[in-house]
Amino acid sequence: MIIKKPTADQAFIESNVAKRFSPLARQMLAASGPIVSSAAAGMTNGFSAILLPQLQQPDSRFTITEEQSSWIASMAPLPMAAGCIIGGLLMERFGRKSAHLLLNVSFAIGWCALSMAQSYPQILIGRFITGFSCGLVGPPASVYIAETSDPRYRGILLASVTFAVSGGILLAHLFGTFFRWQTAALLCSLFMILAYLLMLVSPESPSWLLGRGELQRAETAFRWLRGYGPESRSEFEAMVARSTIGRSQEKPSEGGGRGQEEEEEHATSPYRRREFLMPLATLFVFFATMQFSGVNIVAFYSISLMRTTIGSDGLNEYLAMLIVDLVRVFTSLLACVLLRSVGRRPLAMASGIGTTVSLIGLSIFLYFQTSIPLYRNYSSLSLIFLISYIVFVGIGLFPLPWCMTGEIFPVVTRGLGSGLTSSFNFVCFFAVIKTGPTLFAAVGTNGTFLVYGVISLLGTLLLYVLLPETKNRTLAEIEDQFRAGRQRSAKVLPTVTTVSAGVA
Repeated sequence: MIIKKPTADQAFIESNVAKRFSPLARQMLAASGPIVSSAAAGMTNGFSAILLPQLQQPDSRFTITEEQSSWIASMAPLPMAAGCIIGGLLMERFGRKSAHLLLNVSFAIGWCALSMAQSYPQILIGRFITGFSCGLVGPPASVYIAETSDPRYRGILLASVTFAVSGGILLAHLFGTFFRWQTAALLCSLFMILAYLLMLVSPESPSWLLGRGELQRAETAFRWLRGYGPESRSEFEAMVARSTIGRSQEKPSEGGGRGQEEEEEHATSPYRRREFLMPLATLFVFFATMQFSGVNIVAFYSISLMRTTIGSDGLNEYLAMLIVDLVRVFTSLLACVLLRSVGRRPLAMASGIGTTVSLIGLSIFLYFQTSIPLYRNYSSLSLIFLISYIVFVGIGLFPLPWCMTGEIFPVVTRGLGSGLTSSFNFVCFFAVIKTGPTLFAAVGTNGTFLVYGVISLLGTLLLYVLLPETKNRTLAEIEDQFRAGRQRSAKVLPTVTTVSAGVA
C-alpha cells in the first residue's frame, strides 16, 4: 500500500519540531504520563508501611486492631484485579490515552479521600479507590508504551514503569517518615495532576487508531512520535497493511479462494488461537512466580519485617526500610540498563536463580539467628541477605512480566490479554498480602522465606520452558513467533516481519 507523502507545510512543521525534539525525546514524553501514573501505583503499594505504624501510635486519633491492620494493607490489592479488566476494556473502547486520563482522575480522588479520612471505614474507602486505580493503570501503561516506542528503546521505556513503581514506594516511605499520613496522601495526589497534563500533550496510540480505521489520525500520531524518515515511512506502511489484513479477517468469510486450513484459522476466534493462549499461560506463570516469591511483602510490611529481620538492637527500622527502598530504586534503574543490552530469557533465569538462592539463604540464616545466641549480634547480615533478594528479584522477576504484557499479545487481543494477566497478577498480589501475616505467624519469618524460595525455584524452571525471547523484535515478529511455526502471515505480507516496525 502506498501512503500519501506529507505536504510541504507538514514537512516544514515536522522539520522544525525535529530540530528541537528528536523522535526519542517525543517517545520519552509520551511514555512519561504512564510512568508517573505507575509511580502512584508504587505509592499505593508502599503507603500501608507508613500508615499502619502511625495508626498504632498512642497519639493516633483512633486505634485499630490487628485484623483491621490486615484489611487496611490488603484493601488496596482487593479491587486491583477488577480494575485491570476494566482498564483493558476502557483502553480498547475509548483508546489508550483516554483510559490514562480517566485513571488519573480516579487516582486523585482516592488520594484526596485518604488525606481527609477521619475513621477506619473512610481509610478503607480511600485504599479501595487507590487500589482500583492501580488496577486501571496496569494494562494501559505497558500497552501504550509498547505501541508508541521504537523496538530499540521499547525495553528500557517499559522497564521505566517498574522503576517508577519502585520510586513511588520510596517516595511514599519518605513522605511517611517526615509527615503525618494525611499529609503524605495529599502529596501523593499532586503527582496525578502532573500525569494528567503529560497525557494531554501526548498522542493516541497509532495502533489503536489503525484498528478503528482512522488512517489520517494514526498517521499524524505516528509522525509525531517517529518523524518522516524513510525507515519510519516503511514501518507505517507495514502497520497499515497488517491492520488492513486484520480488519478483513474480522469480516464474515465468503470462502473465495481460501484453502481449508486457512478457512479454519480464519473462522477461529482470536481468543482461541495459540498466539493468544501461549502468551496468556506464560504471563500467568511469570506473574505468579513474581508475586509468590514475596516481592510485595517487603513493601507492604517494611517496618514490622525490619524489626523481625534486624532485631530490636540492630539498625533503626526506618533507616533500614529506606536503605532497602534505595536499593530497590537503583536495582530498577539497573534493570532498565540490562533490558537495553541483555535478552529477556537470560535476565529472567539469572533473576530467578539469584532470588531463590537469596531467599533460601536468608531463611537458613534467620533460623540460626533465632536459635543460636552466638548469631544474634550479626543482625546486619540478615539485611545483606534481604538486600541481595531485592537486587535479584528487581532485575528480572519484577519488571519483566510487566514489560512483556505490552509486547507478546497480538494487537486484536492486546486489551483483554493485558487485562486478564494484570488482573491475575493482582489476585495473586491480594492472596500474598492477606496470607502474609498468617504465614509469618504459622511458620515464622525464616519458614516464610523458605516457602517463597521454593516457589521461586519452581517458577523459574517453568519459565525456562515457556519464556520466549522478545528483545529487539517487532511486535509483529513476536506475534508470529507464537504461531508454532505457521508462516501464514509471512506468505500474505512478507514485508511485515522484515520491516523495522515498532508498533503492530
